[in-house]
Amino acid sequence: MASWKENRLQVVLQASREGIWDWDLVKGTIYYSPRMCRFMGYRKSEMPNFFQDRGEHMDVASVAAVDEALRRVLQEGEDLFAVEPRVKTKRGDWKSFRVRGTPVRDGLGKVTRIAGSLIDISKRKEAERQLAEERHLIETLLDNIPMNVYLKDEESRFVMANLPTARKMGLSSVKDLIGKSDVDFFSDEHASNARLVEKEIMASGGGVEDLTEHEKWNDREDTWVKSTKHAWIGHDGKVRGTFGVTIDISELIRTREAQEKVTSQLNAQNYLIEEERERLRLVIDSVPLHVYFKNRDHEFVIANQAVAEWFGFSCPEELYDKSDRDIFSETHWRKTEADEKQIMELGVAVAGEIEKEVWGGEKETWVITSKYPWRDSEGEVVGTFGVSSDISDLMQAQSDLRKLAATYERKNGEMAEELELAREVQQALLPDEFPKISGGGATMNFCRLYEPAHLLTGEFFEVLPLAPDRVGFLMGEVFDRGVRSALIVSMLRGLIEKEIASAGDAGEFLTGINVGLSHLLLNSGHETKATAFYGLVDLTKGEIQLSIAGHVNPMAVFDDGVRQLVPPAYACGPALGVAENSSYGKVSAPLTGLRRLICFTEGFQNTNNVEGKEFGVTRMLEEVERGGDLDRVMERLAEAVKDFGGHQEFENAICLLGWEITR
Repeated sequence: MASWKENRLQVVLQASREGIWDWDLVKGTIYYSPRMCRFMGYRKSEMPNFFQDRGEHMDVASVAAVDEALRRVLQEGEDLFAVEPRVKTKRGDWKSFRVRGTPVRDGLGKVTRIAGSLIDISKRKEAERQLAEERHLIETLLDNIPMNVYLKDEESRFVMANLPTARKMGLSSVKDLIGKSDVDFFSDEHASNARLVEKEIMASGGGVEDLTEHEKWNDREDTWVKSTKHAWIGHDGKVRGTFGVTIDISELIRTREAQEKVTSQLNAQNYLIEEERERLRLVIDSVPLHVYFKNRDHEFVIANQAVAEWFGFSCPEELYDKSDRDIFSETHWRKTEADEKQIMELGVAVAGEIEKEVWGGEKETWVITSKYPWRDSEGEVVGTFGVSSDISDLMQAQSDLRKLAATYERKNGEMAEELELAREVQQALLPDEFPKISGGGATMNFCRLYEPAHLLTGEFFEVLPLAPDRVGFLMGEVFDRGVRSALIVSMLRGLIEKEIASAGDAGEFLTGINVGLSHLLLNSGHETKATAFYGLVDLTKGEIQLSIAGHVNPMAVFDDGVRQLVPPAYACGPALGVAENSSYGKVSAPLTGLRRLICFTEGFQNTNNVEGKEFGVTRMLEEVERGGDLDRVMERLAEAVKDFGGHQEFENAICLLGWEITR
C-alpha cells in the first residue's frame, strides 16, 4: 500500500495540474506521467522524447531556448532547467508549456538525468500575446493621431507621452521628453500659467475642457492649442498628477485672421465675378455649336441655349436631368449611351464623328460630334461633355448671314458659366486629332501645341481635310481679350464651316471669311480684327498654296536649311474684318525640298523678357534648326519662350500648329 507521503504527492500533483517527466541522459530514455501524455495527445507508448528530438516537435525559437537552457545546465553547472517552449501535439496544433527540471549529477559532477514537471500555459501565452498586441495597437494609435497626449507627475514633469508630443517639443523620441517640464520649452510666462492650471486641477481632482491656450516658446513663433486636462487618479484613489490631450489650432487661428482680411477683398470682387459670369454665359450661348455636359447616368447637367432650342426647350434648365432616352428613338439613344460609357471607361475622346440623330417622331438630323471625358478637379471622370454642329442646317445658314447674326443675338442668355468652364469649352473646340494625308508617294502628319493664357484670348487653328491627298490648314489670332475675343473666335469657326466649299482656293477662302466677319462685326457693333494664315497642300500635285490676312509668316524647314517664308505681296492682305470689300490673293509653289512648316501667332514671337527685349523670329529659327521629332521641336519652342519670359503669366496663349511631309 502506498504511503501517505506518496498519496500526498499524487494529490498535490493532481491539484497543480502538472505533468511529470524524467529524462535519462545516459540511456537516452524518458519517463512521462499520464497527464504529460494527455497534454500531447499521445498514448504512453507513442510519446516521443520531444526534449531530445526537439527540432521535430518545437518551433525554431523554442529549439534555441531549449539549447541554451541545456547548455547552462550541462556546461555551466546551473541547478535549474527552465524553459517555456511551444510544442506541436499529435493533432498538429501548438501548445505552450512551462518546463522546470532539476539536474542529477554523478560523483564527477556530470549530469546523468534531468527530472521535473510541465504545465500547459497556452492560455496564459495567448493572453500575453493579445495584451502585447493591444499595447502595440494603443502605442501605434497614440503615435499616429494628430494630437498630443501626455501624463505629468505632481511636479508637472512628463512621465508618459506620445511621439507627436515629443516632436512638438523638438525632440526625436519620447524618452528624451520624460522628466522634463514646460519650463524646458516654453517662456517663463506660459510655463508659470500652465503650472497654475495643473495645480488647480490636482487640488480639485477635476479638469478643464476645450481650453484655448496661447503657447509662447523660447525658440520659435507662438502657437495655439485646444486643451483638455484632468487629474490623474491612481488605483489607490490618490492624485498622481495630470493628463491631457491637446490639438494644434494654430493654422485655424491664423486662417481666421487671414479670412477676415480676405472676406473684404472677396466682397469687393463679387460684383466683378458676377458680371464676368454673365459675359461667360454669353460666350457659351454664342458658340454656333451645341455644347453640353452629362453625368455618369447620361443625364444633361449643363447645356447652352443652342442645345435647349435644338431639343425643343425654351431654356437649358428644362433639359437638365433628362437624357437622350427622353428625346431620341431607342436605336439612337442606345448607341449614344454605349459611346459615352466607353469614353468614361477608357478616358479617351471621340472627335469629329458624323452622327445621324433619329428622333422619337422619326425625324432625322445630322450633326458632327466630338465627345470628351469630363473630369473633376481631382482628375476623376464624372461624366462626358460634347460639342456638336448641326450640318443639316448649315446649307441654309450659308445663304442667310443675317439669320445667322440674329441667331447669335438670340443666344445672349441671362446666366454665365464659370471662367474655367469657358476655357475648357474653348480648348475642346481646338482640333486634337488630325487626318492622315497621303498621295504622290508622300505622307503628311500634323502636330499641335496649345497652352492657354491666364485670360481668355483669341488664338485658334483649324485643319480641314479636303481629300485623301489634300488638306487645308489655318492659323488665326483675334486682336482682343476676354469674352469678346472668345465670341469673335466662335463667329470665325462658324464662318470657316460656312466657307468650307471654297477651301480649295486659299485666296477665295479668306475672302469669303472676311466678308462674313465684316458683316457680323458691323451687325453686332464690335470693332476688332483677326489675322489669319491659310495654306493648302496637294501631295499628288506636289504643290502648296498660301494666302495671308495680316498674319505672321510661318517657319519652314527645307532640305537646305531653316527660314521664315516670305510670300509675295499679292498673296498678302489686311487683317480679317477691317474692310468688307478686301480681296485676298494666293501664291502657289512646289513642295520640292520642303519638309516641315510651323505656324505661330504674333504674341509668341513678341514675348518680352524682364529687360524688355523681344524673343523674336531669330531665336525661334535657332530652336527649329536644332531638329528632332516635330512634337519635341514645338515643345522646345514653348519651353524656350517661357524661359525667356521668366515663366511669367503670358497675356497670349502659346499656340503652335506644325506639319511634316515624309517621302
